[in-house]
Amino acid sequence: MPVLLCDLDDTLFDHERATRDALDNLRGGYQVLTRWSLDELDSRHRVLLESIHIDVLNGRLSIEDARRERFGRLLAQAGVEDRAATEAIAGAYREAYASKWQPVPGAIEFLCAVRAAGYAIVIVTNNGVAEQQLKLVRCGFDGLVDAMVTSEEAGVSKPGRGIFAQALARVGSTSGEAVMLGDAWVADIEGARAIGVAPVWFNRAGRPSPDPTVAELASLAPAADAVAIVTRAGVRSA
Repeated sequence: MPVLLCDLDDTLFDHERATRDALDNLRGGYQVLTRWSLDELDSRHRVLLESIHIDVLNGRLSIEDARRERFGRLLAQAGVEDRAATEAIAGAYREAYASKWQPVPGAIEFLCAVRAAGYAIVIVTNNGVAEQQLKLVRCGFDGLVDAMVTSEEAGVSKPGRGIFAQALARVGSTSGEAVMLGDAWVADIEGARAIGVAPVWFNRAGRPSPDPTVAELASLAPAADAVAIVTRAGVRSA
């Protein structure tokens, strides 16, 4: 059976937009954060998020503890060492972030078109089960995907071969029948290629490609065009 393996965060779920909007909300309530522009705050937060999330994936920190650690370090960069402020800002961020969840533009229509083209759809994501399942439900993806494999349950993160192998096994497909769509070059593209899955790089920002031979998708809309690129990538690798 042909299958689309698909990343979730910043491929189907607009994590970047929700994060930026939540940080903008925080700047309205916590003056200490206005010492930076929204762009600089977003950049500093992103660096901390990516580095500390490794500890979440390795089981060393819970998502909640990682959030507190992240905002504690951010406040320290602003010259503030205040545990109560850290707790307050971390909690306010989570509330604002969750209220901003939405699909990447065109994601729902894209998934519907992929299914209509005869593909099974399996989400392959580096995160915890509960967090990612909640995103599927709130964004309306849960009825459109056949399965989801998270790094938490797989015991291995992308780009490890094991998480891709488990995803394929969920729908009884082989690597030669699969296409992987994701925005992270190392985790999604290199990870897929290592197990023989045809990759499609989701590149909304128009970044230079590390390998122009890899199929590229700048938008999920219009759905017919996006599905055509996915289909061609699978045929090219067959």
